[in-house]
Amino acid sequence: MGFLRGLFLLALAVISVIASQHAHAQVTAYAVGQGAVNSVEVGVEVRASVLGRCGFATSGAPTGTIDQPDFDQSGFTRDFAIQLNCTGASRIAVSSANGGMMNAATGGTGYQIKAPYNVALYVAADNGTNASATCAAATLAAGGSCTFAGTAGTATGLRLGGASTKANGSYLRVSAPAYAGTDTLAAGRYTDTLSITVSVSP
Repeated sequence: MGFLRGLFLLALAVISVIASQHAHAQVTAYAVGQGAVNSVEVGVEVRASVLGRCGFATSGAPTGTIDQPDFDQSGFTRDFAIQLNCTGASRIAVSSANGGMMNAATGGTGYQIKAPYNVALYVAADNGTNASATCAAATLAAGGSCTFAGTAGTATGLRLGGASTKANGSYLRVSAPAYAGTDTLAAGRYTDTLSITVSVSP
């Protein structure tokens, strides 16, 4: 008898839990015809964000070489196309390995083994704005004073204020007039390497 009484109490407990859960569900919403409330209005706020990105577009980094014979007499100029992939403001910077075109030969008295040249940057945004500057390669070496010298960072490099994600005609230009220095350039090959970096900018 005690066993049956315990079983009966247990059954009541289970029924009590089920009934309680059912009553709670009915407080939330009623089926059609079962009560005054047939819908529940819920406010949901949706938020999302897009992180800024900045770099060179695929095949958009300026690459290539110049091989100009007798540049001391004729000079040279060449443009290298740039295409950025920056969803906001950006900075682009340039550094020169030698601060000019260097001859591996040893120069003697009255001879020069480093030839000067210039580097120009022109970058354009999708909204039509642009930024440009020109510096001597000598000012692009480590510690140089050019406004876009060094490695691009949030405060370093030529700043473009708008997003640039298309082929907007941006370029890096290297050029030099015929050599006019007092010391003669020693015969041989002259080389320099430019490194171009890009960064997001506040």
